[in-house]
Amino acid sequence: MIPIRLHIAESNFVVREGLKSVFGAEGNIDLVGITAKSDQLKSELMDSSPQVLLINYGSEGFHESDVVQAMRLIPGLKVIGMTHDCEVTIIRKLLESGLNGHLMSDCDQGEIIDSVISAAKGETFFCGKVLDQLNDDFGDATKHGCDPVVISERELEILQLVAQGLTTKQIGEKIHISFHTVMTHRKNMMAKLGINNTAGLIIYAVRENLISPNRFLFSQNTTS
Repeated sequence: MIPIRLHIAESNFVVREGLKSVFGAEGNIDLVGITAKSDQLKSELMDSSPQVLLINYGSEGFHESDVVQAMRLIPGLKVIGMTHDCEVTIIRKLLESGLNGHLMSDCDQGEIIDSVISAAKGETFFCGKVLDQLNDDFGDATKHGCDPVVISERELEILQLVAQGLTTKQIGEKIHISFHTVMTHRKNMMAKLGINNTAGLIIYAVRENLISPNRFLFSQNTTS
């Protein structure tokens, strides 16, 4: 598999080093560029030619306008925004401009990595905190007209395990991700599908032949 070409824009040295450490251990993500100042972003993006840009537009020297300019600069570039505070009005505006996802600066490693992988595939990804806030303020944040719903491979894996009766903790242990990351994927699925509870996810999984009704009933009986 060809690694995803990632560029990071972040002015804070400590955060930059933390992100470098996170992605340095990922064989399927190639960190091709790091920008510390807004006025250098355009030229450094052109030099690195990334597939995905992770930009903390809330860090000193950067602005949400940098996000929009980056999307216009490189056709097809997938952009993930990141901030310390969840300003839903700004996030909503950026989504309408084509933003592919949004994180908070205190997200865990699993969410950060999954956001890049999802964006590279053309999928939308929100961390749990952002998704909660967007849903509270605007309803389903991931609906875009009549576009078909796209479930990522990781979301599908979690959905199948939910339908088998596993708890969030058990799912995290089984696929080696944190409890918090599992919850984020569940929230993303619910937002995409317009479902607000676990029973709805299970019904969807059975209806779409992701798991057989007999297998689900067997799992429920064995865990009761």
